[in-house]
Amino acid sequence: MSFIYPRTIKITRQAPVTAVGAVQYSAVQASQEVNVATGISASIQLDKTGRKPDANLPADIAGRTFWRVLIPLGQAALGLIQLEDVITDDLGVRYQVVGPYWNSLGYNLLVDRLGT
Repeated sequence: MSFIYPRTIKITRQAPVTAVGAVQYSAVQASQEVNVATGISASIQLDKTGRKPDANLPADIAGRTFWRVLIPLGQAALGLIQLEDVITDDLGVRYQVVGPYWNSLGYNLLVDRLGT
């Protein structure tokens, strides 16, 4: 943790679905996630706001917000963070990765805040 990266996050991923055929919708649930990495320093910044998704699913938040999660080089290896991974910050707020981007400074993630 530092002045530029004052937050600590963990990264989880939904466990693979092994069922076939018509399966029940299960949303994004912390109980069904596996740890990918923990104790990562990050900076979390509001990027933009949007409207509620048209699907109107139980996990949808009333007013969507998109955030930038910046992770310094050396904290998370290239390829570690994938699309749809879940980030939980040190305050317990959960975000889903919608745009994992890597550059020479580390990760610059576009994430969507989860409602539950």
